[in-house]
Amino acid sequence: MRWAVLTVVAVSLAWAAPPPKRPAVDLQAMREAMGSNDPDAERFSSAASYAHFLNSRIRHHSGDHRGALDELRLALASDDGNPYLLTSMAEEYARLDELDRAEAALQKAIDKKPDYAPAQLLMGRVLYESQRVTRARTHLQRAIRLRPKDPDGYLMLAQLWLDQGRPDDAMKVVEQLGDALPGEPIGFRKLGLSFAERGDATRAEKMLVRAVERDPGDEEAWVALAQIYESSDRFAKAEEAWNEALLRDAENRDVLLAAGRLALRRDQLASAKGYFDQLLSLSRDAELAVKVAFSYLATRHLDEAAEVLETARAEGTEPRLHFYAGLVQERLRRPLKAAEAYAMVGREAGELFHEARLHRASALSLAGQHRAALDLFAQLVNERPESAALTESFARAHERAGQPKEAERLLLAAAESKPSSDRVEAVASFYERQGRLADAVSLLTQALKKRPRDELLLFSLGAVYSRHGEAQKSQEKMRAVLELNPDNANALNFLGYTLADRGADFDEAERLVLRALELKPDTGAFLDSLGWVYFRRGDLAKAVATLERAMALSPGEPTIAEHLGDAYAKVSRTVDAVAQYRSALEALAFDPDLAETREQKVGLEKKLKRMQVGTDR
Repeated sequence: MRWAVLTVVAVSLAWAAPPPKRPAVDLQAMREAMGSNDPDAERFSSAASYAHFLNSRIRHHSGDHRGALDELRLALASDDGNPYLLTSMAEEYARLDELDRAEAALQKAIDKKPDYAPAQLLMGRVLYESQRVTRARTHLQRAIRLRPKDPDGYLMLAQLWLDQGRPDDAMKVVEQLGDALPGEPIGFRKLGLSFAERGDATRAEKMLVRAVERDPGDEEAWVALAQIYESSDRFAKAEEAWNEALLRDAENRDVLLAAGRLALRRDQLASAKGYFDQLLSLSRDAELAVKVAFSYLATRHLDEAAEVLETARAEGTEPRLHFYAGLVQERLRRPLKAAEAYAMVGREAGELFHEARLHRASALSLAGQHRAALDLFAQLVNERPESAALTESFARAHERAGQPKEAERLLLAAAESKPSSDRVEAVASFYERQGRLADAVSLLTQALKKRPRDELLLFSLGAVYSRHGEAQKSQEKMRAVLELNPDNANALNFLGYTLADRGADFDEAERLVLRALELKPDTGAFLDSLGWVYFRRGDLAKAVATLERAMALSPGEPTIAEHLGDAYAKVSRTVDAVAQYRSALEALAFDPDLAETREQKVGLEKKLKRMQVGTDR
């Protein structure tokens, strides 16, 4: 329930001696005890009534609302009809969700004294909670007329209009409050924050701007404004608002994190580091380091993410720090550093311990430490022999170690023990890597005889046909996938890319890839295909822009780097083209599995040589 309570300060009573039979009523003491300058609140008929009232407040503040009601009944026994006591009683009933009784007590108070503003205000709240909106509005308006400088009536009436779906009327009420109390921001602030919570950014901004004009020190309003500006891509204004919030609280962690993330979105790395360094200086909390590292990762600043995690690892023992550091080092193609970080994740980390060992085994394999990698994989497979993904990784480690026969044995045994499309596809991929395309075609064809409508098998066979140079068969299989599932994003992308690469139908190619991007937005591989459509069609400006977006989403991916290098070469950006070709070759040297075709590395070397000759000339 939404109760803005009519508060009264509770006081401690020391009963050192029996009180006189009927002591004189000390009006000033009562005024101080109740924390109110309302003369209506001072008119107690007796000391007994006053004492019971004070006891009711003590019970109220301890959460004993039934006890408070009992004391108020005793107070009213010697002070019948006191509007202040009746309003206090209504408050206790309301807190107990007995709205009918609250309304009855308030009606009695209003009958006794119609111009008693607190009773009118609370009646408005009680009626509104009972969904009697029209009567509630009437009482709230009376409360405002009786006390035009009390913000409570305005705020409740504005909330009523807002909940009734009439935001403009709520704004009018807040404007009236602003006129009644010049310089007071509370109405603009509260309504602005309510609009922000409801997603009404336009009205929220209008109210919050008025709030900070009246109170530039309102940190929460500045934060809400910063979020509104950022969501509408007004980054300069958002930065100003975040900085205004930091002027009020330079150690607000949420604001420092948000300001740093905004700086990264604006490609202001130095500013971002300033905010993040200030944030990390406040605490060694592992959670902060993870949030900062992920902020860097989201904008592809891998070195900065690695630095944050490595610093945090040196100062703490949180297992996630070691695990995430390993992931970043893998992305930076530093397999030995990755393996060292994974090794620090202890058994107490539970499932993360298993994941860390799996990643460590793969990192050791990539680093050429084959014996250590195979031993670790063997332990993991013994622990979880049912894991298909683990078996595939183990087989791949055998391939890197120059043991293809053992890799094939593992994959075939897994596919036979528990047949599935994924396991058949894993064997077919192995055959492709070994140059055994005919075996891959045969395996997938036989599997499709048993499951002719299997999307994964159809897709895999189409991909193998493409690498086998059988474009027509490849397209037939991809179209068969789309007949089964028109929203298979991978098939849409593959077919679109293939059509563009062959110069067959650029319009259809673009339509297919755009549909794939609708299904999976911001996918680097799909943007690469779209950029390649534009490149092959001769729309070089679009090709460069799209391929640059693809590279930002999937940095270091060799095929995207090669395509971007081709686009740069076409627009005579020779130095940039050379950089992309080198990046692609570095990626393939680190992990040959990333190659799109077996000939990709040789082709890149030829392109790089031509570019370098052209640069020398």
